[in-house]
Amino acid sequence: MRYDTVIIGAGAGGMAAALKLSSLGKKVLLLERGPQAGGYATSFKRDGWTFESSVHCVDGLQEGGEIRSFLEKYAVEGIEYIKLPHFSRVIYPEHEYVFDFNPENLKIFLQNSFPEEKENIRRFFSHVDKFYRQFKLYEHLKLPEWLKILLVPLLCPSFIRIFDSTMEGFMKEYVKDEKLIAIFTNIWRYAGLPPGQLSAWYFLMVARGYYYRPTCYIKGGFENLFKAMTGRIEENGSEVRLNTEVKKIITDKGKVKAVITGKGEEILAKTIISNADAIETLTALVDDGRIKEYYRQKLSMLEKSISAFQIYLGLKLPAKNLGMKGYFYSVNTTYDHDEHMKYYMMDLYDKSSFEFIDHSQIDPGLVPAGKGLLEAVLLDSYANWKDLSGEEYKNRKNKAAKILIERLEKYLPGISNNIEVMEIATPRTMKRYTLSADGAMYGFAQTVSQTGLKRLAQKTKVKGLILAGGWTQPGGGVHPCFISGDIAAELAIKRLRWAR
Repeated sequence: MRYDTVIIGAGAGGMAAALKLSSLGKKVLLLERGPQAGGYATSFKRDGWTFESSVHCVDGLQEGGEIRSFLEKYAVEGIEYIKLPHFSRVIYPEHEYVFDFNPENLKIFLQNSFPEEKENIRRFFSHVDKFYRQFKLYEHLKLPEWLKILLVPLLCPSFIRIFDSTMEGFMKEYVKDEKLIAIFTNIWRYAGLPPGQLSAWYFLMVARGYYYRPTCYIKGGFENLFKAMTGRIEENGSEVRLNTEVKKIITDKGKVKAVITGKGEEILAKTIISNADAIETLTALVDDGRIKEYYRQKLSMLEKSISAFQIYLGLKLPAKNLGMKGYFYSVNTTYDHDEHMKYYMMDLYDKSSFEFIDHSQIDPGLVPAGKGLLEAVLLDSYANWKDLSGEEYKNRKNKAAKILIERLEKYLPGISNNIEVMEIATPRTMKRYTLSADGAMYGFAQTVSQTGLKRLAQKTKVKGLILAGGWTQPGGGVHPCFISGDIAAELAIKRLRWAR
């Protein structure tokens, strides 16, 4: 059988593409090597507890939000959204603040905390607001993309400066206090680079979703989101096959022809969307040696994003009984985010900033009655884990988990004696389950030179082969991956029209 589109990988980008294409009448086959859809964003169960694999909060799920509107447009039903009371409680040595989706409150807090910077803070927020207004104008321009790009200097002058700046560099044009900059840029971990290295443009896209707009949680865990999407894709007459690995992409005269599965099945396709690791897709799966060599050289020069270490705890009692005020804490030992990055790279778990979250405060159904849960996470480098023997790996994993639990004791006294279930995930775990190179959480790193139009394009050198997911535009994270899937579907539709 020949499909309009075969999609490799059921992460957020692949699922979004499959939903859109199938809803528009295209015959789609979505192939996922794992036992469930969702990629990094899925959930898992242990002894009655439901844990999020790596997602702690996803923007764009509020009423009118981009992801929710996308799901509603394509008639995905059976999802219950729980509105979050706030984003996170941020703790620094001398400051503590609850980010509540209200930028005005954040501005007031910063002005009260740093009164000597009051006017500078006002000017900074004014420029950020201007950037968002211009970005909204850009999004809604009903013009061809090439013409919109040409008009950017005229219609959106803020874009130019921000595209060429790191977030720290951009902020320092307005404010000087390092502690102020640290607090505002606390969300950098959701993009994977400290503000001194992170693209200002990408940071502001992430911040818009959490500092400026409310969002929601999916009742029952994010696995329910992808189950609902799978159901809708199948209702549309398309297929989702789990536990099916793609081993090769067959090309013919520079365009896609088919995929070969791990069982040797050849599946013909007019277009192929890969939501898999872009490096694997372009340097291993594609059968054309010239294409593989071209991308091997091109992609070897790009920086990959960081990975993570995480523990999942099923508790004998709710975390709030141990003193947890709110469901999400972000803890920082210093205001220097470059130092935090060094700690991550050197596996200094006793010094690294870390976050912990209790989703059961939002959705009590995630835990057995009277119980609690906690997930604690910090960024981590795959290099810290890749060369360890089996015994070394086990020992380091347990040692790191012990350090993190000891640090949790400061905020939740008694937690060590109330753990009933524990799972541990390392960068090697991330790589094993997602096949993402080095367990990279966000694909290629969002440096200034790897952001926006400078990022790996969704269209490839193979006609009909399109990329989706965190490795391509716009970047990593559930919301950006949904956007990439939406765009990939649109590119596939254009290709299908041409290929008739």
